[in-house]
Amino acid sequence: MKIVLSCFLGIFSLNMVAIAAEHTTPTAPADYLAMESPIDMEDVDEDMLKKTKRLYKSKCKKCHGMEGDGEGSAAEDIEIKPTAFNAEGYMAGKKDGQLFWMTKLGSEGTEMEAFGPDSDAGLSEEKLWKLIAYMRSNFTK
Repeated sequence: MKIVLSCFLGIFSLNMVAIAAEHTTPTAPADYLAMESPIDMEDVDEDMLKKTKRLYKSKCKKCHGMEGDGEGSAAEDIEIKPTAFNAEGYMAGKKDGQLFWMTKLGSEGTEMEAFGPDSDAGLSEEKLWKLIAYMRSNFTK
């Protein structure tokens, strides 16, 4: 019985790793990809970053971590690990519209929930753009 259970758990674990490894984030629809942030990064100041940091802490930190490393307190229990925003080239390689789409509508097949106006979180589009500016300001490498 122990051998059968051990084999089952081993196969189950390998399958879970394969499922997580196979996940790729879908590309946003063209209308989202064409979007550009209404926030000019040159206009981002310490006051806006301080206010948006509170929003990031309340909505994003538990999964993505305060350093944007994808190692928040809830990350350990998530099958498909949260994105590390601070990974080399990640933020620079993402279009504004892609980040907006994922934040607004979530990411299907993962635990990334929607945060947009029509979601339970109910964040305005303005707040979503501020979160993206905060992430770009703090996690771009």
